[in-house]
Amino acid sequence: MNYTEPYIPTPEDIIPKMLTLASVMPDETVFDLGSGDGRMLIAAARDFHARVVGVEVRRRLVRECRRKVKEMGLSHQVMISCRNFKKVSLRKADVLSMYLSSYTLYLMAPKFMKELRPGVRIVNFDYPIPDWTPEREIEVTPAGWRKPHPIYLYVM
Repeated sequence: MNYTEPYIPTPEDIIPKMLTLASVMPDETVFDLGSGDGRMLIAAARDFHARVVGVEVRRRLVRECRRKVKEMGLSHQVMISCRNFKKVSLRKADVLSMYLSSYTLYLMAPKFMKELRPGVRIVNFDYPIPDWTPEREIEVTPAGWRKPHPIYLYVM
């Protein structure tokens, strides 16, 4: 599993839809795998009052995210680590938010099954987890995009 996802940010207007679909509640712990520039982390902390754990392998993006989080006064709610998310324990997650390819989701599925507790919600934009049946699926059209794309919600 040495494959690294390309950096493609989740469209800004899709993030609240993902977090709402996952029913994020205050003080829950949201993990964002491949957290990029931190837009999901910031929205979950600021707008949903969640505790957030971001995992991103690109140092430049981790630095950018930490800077933004500090400027916004959200450091007490957001922890971001510069690591490969395949090596991070997911046991404390209440919600897992991602914008990962079906290939990576396929590789991660056994980890999800092993580490996530019953009731944990997984929300992913654009790609399903292969061989899993979503609890819900909604279609959204990001600003500037031409056609709708799915958001998938899975419940462990």
